[in-house]
Amino acid sequence: MNLFYQLHSDEHKLLRQGFAEWLRVLGYAPTSVVMLPRHLSEFLQDQELNGKYNVAQLSASDATAFIERLQACVGIRTGRAFSAGHINKYIQALQLFSRYIRQSGKSPVGFTLEQLAGDSPAPIWLNRTEVRRLYRATMADALGLRDRSMLSVFYGCGLRLQEGASLELSDVLHDRKLLYVRRGKGYRERYVPMAAGPYQDIREYIEQGRPELLQQPCAALFIDANRGRPLGKQSLYLRTKALARKAGIVKDVGPHTLRHSIATHLLQSGMPLERIQAFLGHAALDSAQLYTHLINEPQPITDDL
Repeated sequence: MNLFYQLHSDEHKLLRQGFAEWLRVLGYAPTSVVMLPRHLSEFLQDQELNGKYNVAQLSASDATAFIERLQACVGIRTGRAFSAGHINKYIQALQLFSRYIRQSGKSPVGFTLEQLAGDSPAPIWLNRTEVRRLYRATMADALGLRDRSMLSVFYGCGLRLQEGASLELSDVLHDRKLLYVRRGKGYRERYVPMAAGPYQDIREYIEQGRPELLQQPCAALFIDANRGRPLGKQSLYLRTKALARKAGIVKDVGPHTLRHSIATHLLQSGMPLERIQAFLGHAALDSAQLYTHLINEPQPITDDL
């Protein structure tokens, strides 16, 4: 692909701009709002080089041919063929672009692309003993109550990092023991049930730990220890890793590790995939089927300390 080629068609420029705005409205991460239109630009550049300058000229086979050309390319730096993971980023961009032009009425064309099978490692997850060690690494003070509540949001309730960071105090529905997830992936909202243990951890933090940390009015559920301000994604991620180090867990642990862990444990306990899909907020059952592979992978035997 020609890295120095710029889009010439005004319609293509507007398509790229509209696609980026559509992603932003749907709640995609800022990095995705930048990178996915960039991948789309390379596809549109490819179409211009083939004499196509507007959306009416696009066909499903154009996307397929573009991906095939990518598979035949080699990296300038590595001299090797692009990895499946690299090409899958373009496939994701084109799949979403196909949705965008159909939902916006710009074109009825749908791209029939499937993600390539890659050699990426399976997601990391913790066994139940490791989860217990993680909880025991928390202290009994206000910060410890916040840490337990954080673990119960990401493990006990299976939330994504962005979802947990976006929680507000009013999102904890005590009367129904539900968490209201207002900023799920793809801007989907859902209600997540809280089991007795996670609910107790969250309630104790709200009643006992959070008031000690609060220094000014703040709607966020998780607040920092210094200024009582909302705790951001990066801080939640780093706090999870710090607890894992303290617990002596050598795996690369983050909030998403806890999400993978609860999903795997639920599947091990016999919960149907459809219920796990709803619990996690997956749009498609295919995403939840990942955990059927995880439970068959050998895990190291550890003593329950």
